[in-house]
Amino acid sequence: MLALVFVSLLWAFSFGIIKGELTDLPPSLVAHLRLLLSFLVFLPIALWLRKMTISYKLIVLGCIQFGVMYIAYIFSYQYLPGYLVAVLTIFTPLYVMLFDAILRKQFNSHWFLPIILSIVGAGVLVYRESNAEQWLVGFLILQVANLAFAFGQIYYQHYAKQTTTLAQHTSNMTNMYFGAAVFSGLVMLSQLGSSVGQVAISERQIYFLLYLGVIASGFGFFLWNWGAKQVSPSTLAIMNNGYVPLAILLSFTVFDEQVDLIRLVIGTSLIVLSLVWAYKQQGRT
Repeated sequence: MLALVFVSLLWAFSFGIIKGELTDLPPSLVAHLRLLLSFLVFLPIALWLRKMTISYKLIVLGCIQFGVMYIAYIFSYQYLPGYLVAVLTIFTPLYVMLFDAILRKQFNSHWFLPIILSIVGAGVLVYRESNAEQWLVGFLILQVANLAFAFGQIYYQHYAKQTTTLAQHTSNMTNMYFGAAVFSGLVMLSQLGSSVGQVAISERQIYFLLYLGVIASGFGFFLWNWGAKQVSPSTLAIMNNGYVPLAILLSFTVFDEQVDLIRLVIGTSLIVLSLVWAYKQQGRT
C-alpha cells in the first residue's frame, strides 16, 4: 500500500511536466524515450541479480500496459489541457474492476460502490467545462490508455501471485519494459521515419525526460506493479485515482496554477472515504 501512495506522489508531477515542457516534442518520441530509459536502467540490475529470464507473455504485457498506454496517454495532450487529461483518467478504476471480474469469472457488485465514490471525488477535484469539439477525440484516445493500463496492472496482479522476491519482480519488469520500448519505438519510426534524428531536444527537456523515464516510469511502474500484488482489486482500483489530489496540490504549490481549495478538500475527502470503504469490503470477503 505504501508503494502505491509513494508512486502516486511521483506521478502527480507528470501532468505539469508533460503539458508545460514536452508538448512541442512528438508524442511517440516522448513515449519511446521514457520507456527505453526504463529498460536501460533495469536491464543491468536484472543481469546483476542473475534472475533475468525471457518471458514472451510479459513482453507482450509490457507492450500493452506501458507501450499502448504511453503512446495514447502522451498523444492525448495534443488535444487536451493537463487538467482535462486528469478528468478523463478517472475512469481507470472501473476498468480495473471490470478486467478483474473477467479474469476471476466472478462479479462482486459491492466492490464497485467505493470505486464509483472515488471517481466522484476525483471528478470534484478536476472537472471543468471543456471544448466539446476536442473533448470527444481526447476522450477516445485517453480511454485507450486507461484500458491498456488497467488491463496490464490487473493481469500482472494475477500473473505474479507466485512472484515473492524483488529479484523475480525485477526480471518481470525488465521483460515488460523491453516489450514497451520495442512497441513504442516501432510506433515512433512509423510516424517520424528518418526525421527522428532532426528533432531538437533542449537540455532542459532532457532533464525532464530523464526524470520521467528513470524515476516516474522506471521505478514508478516497478513499485506500482509490486504494490498491486499486495492489495485487493478494489483498493488497487481506487489508488488509480490517488494521484489526483496530489496533482492538484502540486499544481497550486509548484506549478503556480489556480486551484479551487474547496474542491481540493471535498474531493480528497471522498477519495479517502472510498479507500476506507474498500478496506472494510476487503475485510468481509
